[in-house]
Amino acid sequence: MATNFDSPECKNRIMRAKDIMCHAGQIERLSDDTWSVPSQSGFGRYVVQIKGIEGKCTCGDFAKRMEPCKHIFACLALYKGIDYTYDSKPTPRKTYRQNWRAYGKGQTEEMRLVDTLLRELVKDTPDLPRNPEVGGRPSIPLSDAIMCSILKVYSGLSGRRAHGVHENVADRGLITHVPSFMVASRLLNKPEVTPILYHLLQQSALPLIGLEDNGVVAPDSTGIQTTSFGGWREEKHGEKRERRWLKAHAIVGTKTHVILSAIVGEATSADSPQFEKLLLGALNAGFHPSSIVADKGYLSRENYSFATDFGLGAYIPFKSNSREKGHGSPAWRKAFHLFQANREVFDRNYHKRSNVESVFSALKRKFGENIRSKTPVAQVNEVLCKLIAYNLTVVVHEMFENGIAPNFTAETEGDAVKQN
Repeated sequence: MATNFDSPECKNRIMRAKDIMCHAGQIERLSDDTWSVPSQSGFGRYVVQIKGIEGKCTCGDFAKRMEPCKHIFACLALYKGIDYTYDSKPTPRKTYRQNWRAYGKGQTEEMRLVDTLLRELVKDTPDLPRNPEVGGRPSIPLSDAIMCSILKVYSGLSGRRAHGVHENVADRGLITHVPSFMVASRLLNKPEVTPILYHLLQQSALPLIGLEDNGVVAPDSTGIQTTSFGGWREEKHGEKRERRWLKAHAIVGTKTHVILSAIVGEATSADSPQFEKLLLGALNAGFHPSSIVADKGYLSRENYSFATDFGLGAYIPFKSNSREKGHGSPAWRKAFHLFQANREVFDRNYHKRSNVESVFSALKRKFGENIRSKTPVAQVNEVLCKLIAYNLTVVVHEMFENGIAPNFTAETEGDAVKQN
């Protein structure tokens, strides 16, 4: 193998091989030239096969680079007497400064401020039309019902256990009175509430327009696990029980990690067709990004052209079979040339896409990886409540980090983009 042992990447792999060698007892010998090496993360094992001084490994690093990985270096040193593990300092990992004072203040004040911000967000929500033929007592205001539903999702509690949360906000005068514990379940099952929640999601990001102005936005999707299952006929037909999933498509601002726009769809919904809708949602809300970064799932001439039509720089990596011919798309050809001729500049911009992964990670760590609702309508609405609750936590953080004064009724500048 033609390997540059002096490259920073190779030196890092050599240094990591030392950690594996410290736990040589966990390496299993399968044959004279084959070993089973445990993953450093503790999940899984890799098979290393060495012929002479060259080796192969089943790990992803070797498959990507086709150069000796840390597992191969460890086996060469331990069992073949070829020790590349000289003393060398690995390239230091890039770190980012954190204002721990602001972070701590935001975390400790979050629960109290989320209630207040949520009241401000939903206060102007008009009530749904009431059917005159339906009797009974008047319904609680829609703004109160939405607030109770989002607070239930924010707390992670069941409807009955979240009743105490509703009592708390009622005592503080944030809702008119304490509703039934069924209020959240009833609201989430109403399909007419879905567009209202979509609108509130975009409004919840408005306080951060100034911070995200002229920044970078990034779309991506993540799976949301439900508690529903498909057909359960294993006893009769031998079919397996399969859990149902939803897919949340979102576009985020990479400066604050706020969700600008989102679409909740089926688990099989593709990423690329959502590109235009997500970007239009952010633009219609009044955000003015300078560029957009996305992974290969969004690669298409249409998406490159669409972003360029709005004056945005687009950074979507090309596939191995991509060709320069743009078929009428100058944006495609320009990006292809940059990708091929100046990969360093392209990658420097594309690196910001990792922020959308941080958003999904934070969302699931804070509010859980699954949802409780059973019906399709309620499941979509519950996911939207999660996204709104997450945005409010971001706003709280920025109140202490950058001293913003939240305003959920900010007027957008210029003409809104019309969606077809």
